[in-house]
Amino acid sequence: MTQQVPDWIHQGRGATPNVDWTVSTEAPLVALQMGRETGEVLAADEAGGLYLINRAGAISAVSRGRAPIRAIAWGDTGGGGIALVGKRTLYWFNRGLKFDKKIVLSDRALNVALDAHAEYAVVSLDGGQNLIFDAPRKPIHEFKTYQPLAHLEFLVHEPAIFGVSAFGMFYKFEFSGNEIWGENLWSDVGGLSVSGNGSTILLACFAHGIQRYTGDGESDGSYQLGETVSRISSSFNPYRMMAATIEQQLCWLDFQGQVLWSATTPHKTVAIHCDPLGYGAVCGFESGEIMRLSWD
Repeated sequence: MTQQVPDWIHQGRGATPNVDWTVSTEAPLVALQMGRETGEVLAADEAGGLYLINRAGAISAVSRGRAPIRAIAWGDTGGGGIALVGKRTLYWFNRGLKFDKKIVLSDRALNVALDAHAEYAVVSLDGGQNLIFDAPRKPIHEFKTYQPLAHLEFLVHEPAIFGVSAFGMFYKFEFSGNEIWGENLWSDVGGLSVSGNGSTILLACFAHGIQRYTGDGESDGSYQLGETVSRISSSFNPYRMMAATIEQQLCWLDFQGQVLWSATTPHKTVAIHCDPLGYGAVCGFESGEIMRLSWD
């Protein structure tokens, strides 16, 4: 059911979105992920709280206790998730958010990702080492990059992984970890978003705006918002995207680069996730507020 639209959204420019639902975590938000097939949202807060939110905005499961959570991943089909806790501990949990397995890593971990069915996980370490685990929680592949990877994403239609370092190296790897290609972006990167078939990649490159690449690693243009872009998310098919900036602007765009709506948020944006069809997005803010915005 559509909720009352906050003033800051009304004060934005362009087509005002609906607020389909709002949920707040008990402590400041640190991470947010979406299952693209189920529409579920997984949130983690500063106190170690995990929240599974269904597509209607109801909290279906809660877990508390393991902190500090630094990164999370959730399968597109809702089969389960993983959480990076503290510097070196990687946990697996089921869709009821019950933790059942853990691994203590050899180095400080930076980020994690899951494949669509939550069967395989990849974790990047501070020293440039990257580990791929299978469902039994055993490492099956290992590969190393010159710069540690800050952003990771499995492809849906191909056994491959995209990885981006915080300082601008952009890679595509085979599932085995063999490098397919690597490109220097000449820019720091705050976020990575990949279309469903992997043909379009968007990168939040701060002062360099939103950089667009093909699945072969070739530059395909850019979108300039006039601000410092730190977060980016696109729909499954390249139709709509949402970007957030350090200056606390939230922008809804089409793939021609037209800004359809923008507003100044009262709090820093932690994460954004477009729904697969591009009808809206889920936005998570540092305050702990999570909301789904949609456009008619």
